[in-house]
Amino acid sequence: MNIQIQQIITQIFGFLILFWVLRKFAWDRISAVLEERRAKITSELEEARRGKESLEQMRRDYETKMAEIENQARLKVQEAVVDGQRAAKEIADGAREEAREILEKAKENIEREMAKAKAQLRDEIATIAVAAAGKIVRQELNKQKDKELVLQYIDEVKGFK
Repeated sequence: MNIQIQQIITQIFGFLILFWVLRKFAWDRISAVLEERRAKITSELEEARRGKESLEQMRRDYETKMAEIENQARLKVQEAVVDGQRAAKEIADGAREEAREILEKAKENIEREMAKAKAQLRDEIATIAVAAAGKIVRQELNKQKDKELVLQYIDEVKGFK
């Protein structure tokens, strides 16, 4: 290894001249470019941080809205259940009322039929009684007059009950 001092000194001297020239003419430009690059990186980092915060805020808003939608859905389901129960109660009440009306009509029909049957039975009894009395007396009777007498007698008997 052959080291030459003169060559080393020349290279050091050339480096110092180059350093002085760069410092005098290019250093401000290089510093400005570096400072501009540093400012750009800082602003991009700040923008990324703001974007991350904005994204986090959007996520929180989304979760809040989803919770609100779930609450509204739960309320709607509860309202539907209450409406269904109310409708079922109304239907049951309507059916009870309809059944009561049917029973009332049936009772009225039964009473009407019983009244008809009683009237028919009374007429038949009167006819039988007149026929029996006619056979007993063995004479011609006025059937209409006798029937009226028997009906009057039945009404009187009814009054004693």
